[in-house]
Amino acid sequence: MSKNQRFLQFFFASLLIMLVNGLVTAQDTLFVNGQSINKVVTYKASQKIVHDVVLRRIYLFGNAEVQSDGFTIRAGYILIDIDSNLVEASYRLDSLNTKVEFPELTEGNETIRCQTIKMNYKTQKAFIQALAIKQDEFYFRMQTAKRQQNEELHLRQGILTTCDLEEPHYHFQLSKGVLVPNERIVTGPMNLWISGIPTPLGLPFAYIPTNQKERSSGLLFPEFIPLSAYGFGVQNLGWYFPINDRLQTSAYVNLYSRGSWGLRNDFDYAKRYSYNGRLSLGFQQFNSGFPLNDKRNKLSISWSHRKAPKSNPFWDFSSNVNFISDNQSKNSLDPINPDYFSNSFNSDINLARNFPGKPINSGLKLSLRQNSIAQNISLTSPVFNFNVTRVFPFKDLFEVADKNWKKTIQRIGVAYNLEAQNRSQFKDNLLSNGDFNAIGQQFMNGISQSMSIQTNTGFFKNALKINPSLNYGNKLNFQQVVKTYNPIENNTQTDTIGQLAMRHELNFNLTATTVIYSYYRFVGKRQARLRHLMTPNLGYRYTPGWNPLLSVNAGPNQSQITYSPFERSIYSVGSNREASMLTFGINNTAELKFKSEKDTVNGFKKIRLLDQFSITGNYDFTKDSIQLSDLALNLRISPASWINFVSNAQWSPYAWNSNGQTQGNYAWKNGQSLGRLTSTNLTTSMVLAPKKDRKKLQDHSLLFNEQDWNADFNYYALHPENAIYYDIPWKMTLSHVYSIRANQDLSTNPSTWLFVQTLVLSGDLSFTKRWNLSGNLNFNLQEQRLTNAYFALNRNMHCWALSFYYVPLGGNKSFLLTIRNTSSIFRDAKIEIRKPPSFL
Repeated sequence: MSKNQRFLQFFFASLLIMLVNGLVTAQDTLFVNGQSINKVVTYKASQKIVHDVVLRRIYLFGNAEVQSDGFTIRAGYILIDIDSNLVEASYRLDSLNTKVEFPELTEGNETIRCQTIKMNYKTQKAFIQALAIKQDEFYFRMQTAKRQQNEELHLRQGILTTCDLEEPHYHFQLSKGVLVPNERIVTGPMNLWISGIPTPLGLPFAYIPTNQKERSSGLLFPEFIPLSAYGFGVQNLGWYFPINDRLQTSAYVNLYSRGSWGLRNDFDYAKRYSYNGRLSLGFQQFNSGFPLNDKRNKLSISWSHRKAPKSNPFWDFSSNVNFISDNQSKNSLDPINPDYFSNSFNSDINLARNFPGKPINSGLKLSLRQNSIAQNISLTSPVFNFNVTRVFPFKDLFEVADKNWKKTIQRIGVAYNLEAQNRSQFKDNLLSNGDFNAIGQQFMNGISQSMSIQTNTGFFKNALKINPSLNYGNKLNFQQVVKTYNPIENNTQTDTIGQLAMRHELNFNLTATTVIYSYYRFVGKRQARLRHLMTPNLGYRYTPGWNPLLSVNAGPNQSQITYSPFERSIYSVGSNREASMLTFGINNTAELKFKSEKDTVNGFKKIRLLDQFSITGNYDFTKDSIQLSDLALNLRISPASWINFVSNAQWSPYAWNSNGQTQGNYAWKNGQSLGRLTSTNLTTSMVLAPKKDRKKLQDHSLLFNEQDWNADFNYYALHPENAIYYDIPWKMTLSHVYSIRANQDLSTNPSTWLFVQTLVLSGDLSFTKRWNLSGNLNFNLQEQRLTNAYFALNRNMHCWALSFYYVPLGGNKSFLLTIRNTSSIFRDAKIEIRKPPSFL
């Protein structure tokens, strides 16, 4: 071996030893800085890796990746400079000369995208060009950025937006800014651009907190009301106060030029996997202004609380409180007032105790019912329930139930219910006047118990099913009424006395039912078959007369009247007379099945001809007259998926006199045929839409039902035809109600029949992919007038939404124009115009 060859061997061996000591630890894709072994960097690439031993550099091509402590860089091309601890990354060009595999820097859950990046993997400082980053709902695009050692990003010359498009519909043009990950965004002067066009709107600076765990207090922007019954107003001017991770509150004030004002505080609380809720307290003072200066006050309380189902299987607590002190929904400083047409307000607080694995549950409930039409309030404070669900005490009586009577005994089920409540019903002015003593005097209390025993059996291989049941009730009332004659006013005087009384109720029921199938085959190529299902039922009910009505001479001129002493008690008492009643009924359905060439799977198509046609009634053996009840008829037909008919009617078999009043003898004995219809109504509903889009309505309905939505979404789950879908070009819903009632007092109205006819028309039209027009019209065809209407125009602008809502009729006549951002961060960045200014 020559001297030169030995020199070359020694040189490459030494170089290899230096490379191993300075670069490679465990494998050829792992290197360690020669001066410090604290930073271990791994790298890989899909196309090729080039090592420059002289310059101590590594070149990565194609899906290149470099990882070190806490960060990862991916790019089409990466250069690693070992001496300077630098990593440079950029995109690469594909075969079509297109830029692909742009650099991405990932730290934890945060990823930024850019065109080039130069980073010191030891200090983790970086210089970035053409930065694109997403922070919460914000999208940044910056020309240059520097990443500091503390992970802050110093930005220069870029845009800020919540629109995720490459060319956003709007953005804020920034000169500089600082982003602290998961904490805050601070910018210099910023200018609003819309569709690439600058506007005169902007801000000298912006401070945007992004750390939801460290929320800060701030101003809640108000809504301006140009014109209302109370003058010019500022609505919902507020301040937000974060307390901690579980508590937050917001305070609002409403001010109007004529002296009316209001305050409201919303208190939100939540504990993960345990509970969440909101308590809202409000006060409003209405001032009519000069010259009356009439002032009225209104207090409102709203409280919603929900417990997580899995937090405690034994206890459950919930509340849904919606209380207003004046019992009038039409009084509000909000000009739109979504509760304008609400006549009742319900409040409930529930506490329930469950016993898993046992047929027992109990509960305690406070409830308040307000009705503005009746002008009364019903307060139940409280009501206690204890229930034993159906148990089968004899299910293990026989080791082998080989006889039908043994199975019948095993199916005997027993259920028990107990309810005790304390309730007061009073006029709403007692509450507004603060007369709590009078409210307390209206309280009624009592205890109700019930127990049922039932079983079922079958005959003829269960073709005939028999269901006997025995029901017992016990009512304990602490108040009852006494009626006496008032000689001064010559009428009946009713007094409520606090006297305890117990009464018992009992009834026995026996029902028998079966199903009769009929098939009809038609001649023809389509092999049509008609299936008819008839479900007759026959029952018997007996009730002993344990609680007869009292008869006293307390009417006008001391005439005799009958009454129940418990007619005003908290629990009314039945079994006032003996009843021996035969009940009967029959229900019919019909379905047509025929061969269809379109159905390649089953080969047949089914059409529901008759959804329901039923006749029910009863015959009371203990009555002296009118023993046979009116017959109730129900019909429901859905000839197609887009239309259905529902009809209900009452048929009276009895005669009637010249005034239209029903008599005690049968109509056929009086020469009036078999009787007459005393009432009937027909409801027709149609949902018109393109045939290919009707399936979408059904799919949307299923989607709503699968989710846990709020009350609005539950409404659309039941009425998917009323929801707005931009992908459905048009749809229309028409509902027609036609009611006829026999006039039984011709002396006041000569018309033999009384008619009521209404028509409701609703629909929407998506005339572009972004624009949608919807509306609702209510017609009273009998009075030939429009009773209610509204129209809505919606524009879906991707990151913005425009809505125009117009009510042209009624006391709630108004319009609302809203332009708002769809991002939750900018939810208060909106423009609302409510009701027109006076010059319009």
